[in-house]
Amino acid sequence: MEMLTLLFHSLWILQCNTVSADSIIHIGAIFEENAVRDDEVFQLAVSDLSLSDDVLQSEKITHSIKLIEPNNPFQAVQEACELMNQGILALVTSTGCASASALQSLTDAMHIPHLYIQRNSEGSPRTACQLNPSPGGQRYTLAARPPVRLNDVMLTLVEELRWQKFIVFYDIEYDIRGLQGFLDQTSRQGVDVALQRVDRNISKVFTNLFTTMRTEELNRYRDTLRRAILLLSPHGAHSFIQQGKK
Repeated sequence: MEMLTLLFHSLWILQCNTVSADSIIHIGAIFEENAVRDDEVFQLAVSDLSLSDDVLQSEKITHSIKLIEPNNPFQAVQEACELMNQGILALVTSTGCASASALQSLTDAMHIPHLYIQRNSEGSPRTACQLNPSPGGQRYTLAARPPVRLNDVMLTLVEELRWQKFIVFYDIEYDIRGLQGFLDQTSRQGVDVALQRVDRNISKVFTNLFTTMRTEELNRYRDTLRRAILLLSPHGAHSFIQQGKK
């Protein structure tokens, strides 16, 4: 379930930012041979996403899976290179720490988004791996150690992007009390977080904002929108992003 949730959000970001209409989203996956369950969950997640009209409009998903020996970083990199030659747009992996570190370096160098589900040498996804610092701080790997929580994912995202000020937009149905732990942690780090509730009529929200702002205020607000977290339904997030581009 954690992998399905993470893949859902990762693919949504990919779809909104890098994939044009009528295109094929090719995802690569690398699992160790003892990670049969991870392989099954990954294929289930891809199948569910393919059937969701809210996430994908005219795009289609295809995927390629590679199985490798446990604790074999050389084979992991070799298979990842083969997947990249096939034109993947993102990589999902579940391996030991040594292979994960090698794959992180490769995906950083090739600018390929990499979702890594952490495992230990026995194959149980519970051990946290210490990954290498990325050159220039531009990390392309999101590491998750089940059980994962939305607050943990958001905090990792904010830390890796080095945001000091951003907005969290949330649906009117969203229980904002669930963010208290995340808000407490960002506050202790001196990060400025603004909360903005979004009505169902997103077009109206933008119209009201942009018609009441002066030009300089509008420019500042548009710049702030580049640093935003959307806790919206897939349909609402898609409408929000389309409005924000105008």
